[in-house]
Amino acid sequence: MYKNIIRVRNLVLLSAVVLNFACVPLKKSIYLQGEIAKDLSEIESKYLSDKEPYLVKANDNLYIQVNSLDERTSSFLNNESGATTRIENPMSASLVGYRVELDGHINFPFVGKVYVANLTLPEVRNKIQDVVSQYIDESSVTVKLLNDNITIVGEVRAPGRYLLYDEEINVLEALSLAGDVTDYANKKKVRLIRKEGEVQQMVILNTLDDKLLFSPYYYLKPGDILYVEPRRLKSVQLSSMPLTLALTLINTTLLLYTFYITNFEI
Repeated sequence: MYKNIIRVRNLVLLSAVVLNFACVPLKKSIYLQGEIAKDLSEIESKYLSDKEPYLVKANDNLYIQVNSLDERTSSFLNNESGATTRIENPMSASLVGYRVELDGHINFPFVGKVYVANLTLPEVRNKIQDVVSQYIDESSVTVKLLNDNITIVGEVRAPGRYLLYDEEINVLEALSLAGDVTDYANKKKVRLIRKEGEVQQMVILNTLDDKLLFSPYYYLKPGDILYVEPRRLKSVQLSSMPLTLALTLINTTLLLYTFYITNFEI
């Protein structure tokens, strides 16, 4: 009878281990944990002071739209396809935008070459605005970056390459584009692969730590690759076990334990 009790004890221990694997602790699921998140104003002021603006470089694709009260005149300064083509994929983006040549110039209609390399997007907009103002009064210029492609792979629900429409996107926003991470994702190890000039670099980001907000890698750049590592749990495939099944297993184990204890006492 003692052997039966030992077996039941082992079953209880096994059930506890299974339940532990089946349930992902809450602490491993919440993004940006820590004391820093309590003071959002401090985060905002510190982060804005450390943020580096994106500088336009060769082979970038710029969307430039000129608007004015005189639409007929401003239309001559716009890429004709830009007024009619919706930007839905990299192919249509290449038709709409102005490619920055290797010498840092773009060919602007009726104006000629305008040097835009190593300028921020607001600086490019101001420069184009100065040129346009020589031809059109009361005009406004819109400049956006069209080659904001990032790649998201690994433990996400919809891996792939994504064309972005905003001037900036952070790591969490990027993960949301891919449908967020899976149950197997290791949120402490999100690899960011980035090419700076001819140098390829890789850093590991911990999305569970709110210090990520201070990181120079919090905001992504065109061409970045995010790889979400799997947790070791995936190799044993236990986290896919439904909670109800785990509870049923423990309930059955306790019933067996009660049965053997009762017989032993009798």
